[in-house]
Amino acid sequence: MKYTQKTKYFVFGAVAAFVCIPLILKAKETIKLTFQEGDVVSASVMNAVLDRIENATSTLKADDLVGTWTVTQIVPYNGQPGNGSCRGNNSCNITGTTDAADAMTRYRTDTVTITKSGSSYNFSQANVSSFVDAHTNSASTGNVSVLAETVIFKNVGGGYSYYYAKKKGAEKIVLQDIQSASNAFNIVVLDKANIAPAPADALTATVSGTSVALAWTDNSTDETGFKVQYKTSARGSWTTSTTTAANATSYTVSSLSAGKYWFRVVATNSNGDSISSSEVQAEIQ
Repeated sequence: MKYTQKTKYFVFGAVAAFVCIPLILKAKETIKLTFQEGDVVSASVMNAVLDRIENATSTLKADDLVGTWTVTQIVPYNGQPGNGSCRGNNSCNITGTTDAADAMTRYRTDTVTITKSGSSYNFSQANVSSFVDAHTNSASTGNVSVLAETVIFKNVGGGYSYYYAKKKGAEKIVLQDIQSASNAFNIVVLDKANIAPAPADALTATVSGTSVALAWTDNSTDETGFKVQYKTSARGSWTTSTTTAANATSYTVSSLSAGKYWFRVVATNSNGDSISSSEVQAEIQ
């Protein structure tokens, strides 16, 4: 059977519908993008999806920790964060904790920044200590090391903690304390704070003369704009027609020459670009 270019895209779209969507659902915490039957999925989208899945399932590396994270520190209800000797002793409670709805745990939140300098990794918390001597409300700084799936924190005072790490994706890591100098029992959830926006979705194109009116769904709340991009062949390079303002959901590309075009939209902010939307095709007569 001879396959035309149109047939190839139909087959590729069908494969994307049956293969990519389950993979996306598996990595839904980091990929918020869906495809409809018949969509044209670019190589860049496929590569980005596969990279995210690889990121979610690969062994944790020290470089994965670099960045700014929102920290949620969780402990059993009858004890302050991190100090086993205070369980059941309310006089040991510290400020900043919140009782969970299930009445079984309490938690507090903060921000940690992990940086890399040469071969060394360093952490810094300005308000509390979630990792070492985790019952204190004071700044905590020190070094971080990763061995297999174990993360080691050591503060400037020489205290240390070992955490078993479960990588949930490029933007979420769960740490469970397994050994600590302060006899701590902590579960610490790290959520990446400086992330690119969620992808735009449901892109459509309407041709009118030499113009193509594009419309899409804005799935993010933190984008600074959307890059509207096009190319003139399936394997061509993308050209950015414009970068819209935040919250835009449409744009018209005008004064196009006759021929076929492929369009996509990429949400962007100061942390980088999202995965692009699926592509749409349009032809100017």
